[in-house]
Amino acid sequence: MASNIPIYDQISQQIGSRRFDKVLLALFVREREANRGDEKDYHRMIAEIEVRVEHRHAILMELEKFGSYQTINEALHCLKLAQQEDLDEIALLTKRRQACLRRATEKSRIINKLMTFK
Repeated sequence: MASNIPIYDQISQQIGSRRFDKVLLALFVREREANRGDEKDYHRMIAEIEVRVEHRHAILMELEKFGSYQTINEALHCLKLAQQEDLDEIALLTKRRQACLRRATEKSRIINKLMTFK
């Protein structure tokens, strides 16, 4: 007998069990793995931006050695603004990464409770 919830039917068919606790377990495992995947993607993006910030910082140090010329000051200002934007983006991505980890942890707790459910 088909249920009124299509996602339930789909997951129960994929896992081969119509038991409610097994379907919930499969659903939460998928969500946890999706959150872990998102966390890894955020970590990769943060690493890329950090490399860009380090490279830009080296360029800024070299330009500051030249002294105070109008053309160099304009370039320094633009690079400093870009570096600040990158640092703000790192902060945002770090918050999102932490949120993904928190959601994955919550899903793990639910999974542990479902595994002990009889």
